[in-house]
Amino acid sequence: IYHTELEKYEQACNEFTTHVMNLLREQSRTRPISPKEIERMVSIIHRKFSSIQMQLKQSTCEAVMILRSRFLDARRKRRNFNKQATEILNEYFYSHLSNPYPSEEAKEELAKKCGITVSQVSNWFGNKRIRYKKNIGKFQEEANMYAARTAVNATSVSAHGSQANSPSTPNSAGGYPSPCYQPDRRIQ
Repeated sequence: IYHTELEKYEQACNEFTTHVMNLLREQSRTRPISPKEIERMVSIIHRKFSSIQMQLKQSTCEAVMILRSRFLDARRKRRNFNKQATEILNEYFYSHLSNPYPSEEAKEELAKKCGITVSQVSNWFGNKRIRYKKNIGKFQEEANMYAARTAVNATSVSAHGSQANSPSTPNSAGGYPSPCYQPDRRIQ
């Protein structure tokens, strides 16, 4: 579209220049017109049309940038994970609270279970660790709920003689305080 409009302006410029030159030639019969004057008039016409072309270019660029930003904003719209994926990730996080840094293998397994990418798993854990550190008190109840659920799962799994379903990661001393499930008391 831009190139078509540009061609139209160039054609209009050429036609107008020809028209002005014809008028000046006709006027030269009644009054003297120097070649310098003709050149000056043609130069003025070309400057005006160049200015119009620049405005066209500017408005086209602005329109493209607006469309581009709308398209990119639509593509980058935030989406939440489904409830099951969040449950799986939270369960892993709270069952590995002393070291909430899943290995690459654990991330791959979690990604498969949740139906998301490994980078999304990594981002989720990074965000969760930051939020957990900022709001440890707020997350105590959530931690207790997942600790209780893990304890129930571990009891039922050990009764069946198999291992827990969540992916494992090595424990380390440098992690987060691990909550203890106490049904009668809050964590201190």
